[in-house]
Amino acid sequence: RGRGCLFVVNKWDLALSLDVTKNSIEEQIREKCKFLDFAPVIVLSALSGHGVEFLLPQVELVYEEYKKKISTGKLNDCIEKAIERNPIPSYRGKFVKVQYTTQIKSCPPTLRCFVNYPEAIHFSYKRYLTNSLRKTFGLSGTPVKLLFSGKKK
Repeated sequence: RGRGCLFVVNKWDLALSLDVTKNSIEEQIREKCKFLDFAPVIVLSALSGHGVEFLLPQVELVYEEYKKKISTGKLNDCIEKAIERNPIPSYRGKFVKVQYTTQIKSCPPTLRCFVNYPEAIHFSYKRYLTNSLRKTFGLSGTPVKLLFSGKKK
């Protein structure tokens, strides 16, 4: 839980003899592990050495993303643009407003959004915002925790 991750598919030399493609393997992994859609897939053959050179750089990249720090200003810009593209649905007839978003922790990146009605944020909208953050900041191979709190008065 809360760790950077990537899929490493070994025995690629055997897969090539079976006419299996990297895309088909990746599709199977994505289908069975939908909750890890952010994790990159590396195929390699330890026997022949094929693809092994990509493993360590990918592990280092995932670790860099895992400990990434993002400024409050950049987070607010990203969230604001995402909300402009797809506004938050109203809650009991009231307008839901995100005051600001800040990173409260890294390893993994944990973000807190201060909103006037935190209970109004549906899990699907939370996923939409997380995907927007991934598109803007990368965050390959690392989970992103997005928390919602009421603004203190």
